[in-house]
Amino acid sequence: MTMKALFQNAKNAVQSTQAKVAAGATVAMGAVGSAHAQVAGAEAAFTEVQSAGADMAGYAWPVVASITAALIGIKLFKKFANRAS
Repeated sequence: MTMKALFQNAKNAVQSTQAKVAAGATVAMGAVGSAHAQVAGAEAAFTEVQSAGADMAGYAWPVVASITAALIGIKLFKKFANRAS
């Protein structure tokens, strides 16, 4: 091989490497942007789930209180019914 051919091959290799590095950097920046968008989406989903959970807990407390009162009432009724008989 001649010197000119060697330099041409070296130049092509460097240009190819620079293109690969540039493409890799572009892909990496795109991945970072995509990951940031996914994090924002995850934060929004967690906020929505937290809000829904708080709403459900608010709806559940009256039901829990009424069931507890009913169970206590049934126990007291049984207790006094057994003593009366």
